[in-house]
Amino acid sequence: MTSFEVPAAVGAMQAVRMDPALANRIGLHHTLASAVADLVDNSIDARARAICIRILLASDAPVGLQVIDDGRGMDLAAVDAAMMYAGTRQYGDTDLGHFGVGLKAASLSQADTVLICSRARGATPVGRKLIRSGDTSSPLVGELNPADVEARIDGVATAMRFVTGTLIEWRDVRTFPSTRDPDEQRRWLQDAMLKIRNHLGVVFHRLLARPSGPRITLETWDVVAGAGGIPRRVEITNPFAYPVSGDPDFPQRLRIDLPDGSEPVRAVVHVWPARSQAPEFKLGGDPGVKFQGIFAYRRDRLLQIGGWCGLWADRPGWELARIALDIVGTGGGHATINPEKSGLTLSADLRRALETATCVTTGENLLDYLDVAAGVEKRGRARQRQPITVVEPDGGLPDAVLRGYGEAVEFDRGVPPIAIRWRWLQRRRVFDVDREKAELVLNRRYREALVGWESEDPDDAPVLKTLLHLLTNQFFQGTYLGPRGKAELAAWQEILYRAVHAQIDAGLGPPKEDR
Repeated sequence: MTSFEVPAAVGAMQAVRMDPALANRIGLHHTLASAVADLVDNSIDARARAICIRILLASDAPVGLQVIDDGRGMDLAAVDAAMMYAGTRQYGDTDLGHFGVGLKAASLSQADTVLICSRARGATPVGRKLIRSGDTSSPLVGELNPADVEARIDGVATAMRFVTGTLIEWRDVRTFPSTRDPDEQRRWLQDAMLKIRNHLGVVFHRLLARPSGPRITLETWDVVAGAGGIPRRVEITNPFAYPVSGDPDFPQRLRIDLPDGSEPVRAVVHVWPARSQAPEFKLGGDPGVKFQGIFAYRRDRLLQIGGWCGLWADRPGWELARIALDIVGTGGGHATINPEKSGLTLSADLRRALETATCVTTGENLLDYLDVAAGVEKRGRARQRQPITVVEPDGGLPDAVLRGYGEAVEFDRGVPPIAIRWRWLQRRRVFDVDREKAELVLNRRYREALVGWESEDPDDAPVLKTLLHLLTNQFFQGTYLGPRGKAELAAWQEILYRAVHAQIDAGLGPPKEDR
């Protein structure tokens, strides 16, 4: 049996013990990124120091997803408890788990088949296979042979030291693209990996910033070739990491008084500086106005990214207002987390208490604070200069460069993002502007000369790619490419072709004119 084959269960598959109606409801609101985050919660609770998220590919088509960690693993009792919905497990004071449904709900919200393989110190390796059996039936669970589990764990080629730990694998993933178009598959893969990395970087930013925090990486793995892509580390994106506050009186802690005298939450109000292009403000590249409001944390894990939790509707003038709200303990019934850990419901008493809460330093209430934030935004807008706008690059560049774009320029939202990639082109063409596919293509026959070595890194040559993107992004705008634009492109081609051959003549790479 190869490591990619789904192992058979030992004995008959049995129904997971649960109310079938419950399985149909939980996890419905998961996205691919939030479902992966739920599995990362389990890895962090298992005290993992390294977590690898791997998208499995076969001929460039996504066929599965793995979350691999080097945590303490599970023994027989632990894996049986993990198969129960809303089991009676006792969570520790720092555990991110809450409902007892995360592994199952997150996985089955995306995939029809789930493999769980785990090895704990001093215990026999254990494995389970979960199968989603339909919309109205309980999932089925079966036991995997310990020898198959051991082989599968040992067959996972990662940079981590995998003495103990857990492998979760999704197969038959319903949310993967069904298209066979390789270009569409690549676009989906780039978008999915970017969304997962962005989401994890935000929701776990406090935990990743700790000296003892885990290292999370994302990569691809070709199951046919048995080779992986370059691992990409999840970078911290702190939604409160502004260089200077938008108002010198902030941040401030809120004084919140509830009728029962409890303290279910602690809150600090912040004002971002106006006109920020920082990725910490424009989360995932989206306008900052989408992320005004409450950022709710439980045990330093972000559960809600903006929004007003029923207090008010979003308003354009409040885009600089962000409130860091930490749930104390279980929230005392005043703050309820949804099963996907991506939203928060506040009790009526807590909403009223927040409406009348005051800043501990200045004594301003919450509406006064929002007026301050609106004033900062208005003054910033009044002195705002005409922004520099370019077509957004989409893949082919390191994250640090993409972040630089986000800080320095604005993106033309009326034009699809440009994918930057290498491909074989005809001789004498250094690059190609493909408006129909929204691609800036570099000629692979000159790759070694331009990079300096034989590279397979999709994000290589960042200086060259950035300069070419800035030189050509104007040609992706507008409804058609006119004679002037075509003449400019021809001129740039000829000049760059001469420059490439000057570089080859200098001994910096062999020509590929025979390909």
